[in-house]
Amino acid sequence: MSVDDNRDVITFYGFYTNDWTFTFGDFSNTHYLLDREYISDGCGTLDASRATLTRFLYPHHIKKTYFLEGVIRGHITLAASGCSSTVTSYKVSVGKIHEDTTDTTMATTNYVTVDKTLSYYTVGNGVNEEVVYPFWIDVINEQKITDKERIYVKVEFVAESTVSLYHSNSSNWEDLKIELPFRL
Repeated sequence: MSVDDNRDVITFYGFYTNDWTFTFGDFSNTHYLLDREYISDGCGTLDASRATLTRFLYPHHIKKTYFLEGVIRGHITLAASGCSSTVTSYKVSVGKIHEDTTDTTMATTNYVTVDKTLSYYTVGNGVNEEVVYPFWIDVINEQKITDKERIYVKVEFVAESTVSLYHSNSSNWEDLKIELPFRL
């Protein structure tokens, strides 16, 4: 007899909203959000951030109780920002934040060494060379998430000089995309 455990893979996109914030746990008035769809391209958004650590919050609960289990996959986009720079490593983590601000990392790539020089060309308005880094994380031990917790994606990178994490609100680019496997 087979038992259906209601598995689902949900795709999330990360972006920064100018005119909307959300507060949960230690995410205080965050503009960095995850959503299942892109919002209207008429909405005010920021295309990139220069911080070397950025967290994107999914502000809703999916069910009262659900589990992260399976293979997480996705990609991030990094680009030179104002000058040429070398990215030496990056790390992507999926965590959960509890309403009391306790924080748990549920899965991570750990640091991935890349040592990639990104060029910046000063001709005209300047052109940033960008690179898309894919990642896969195998979550073998299920991670329980409740309605008192929210999931987030944290992107970290190490670079010699100024590099930006792209997070455009555009389905043409899909700068920050992640597929999370859930048992519902």
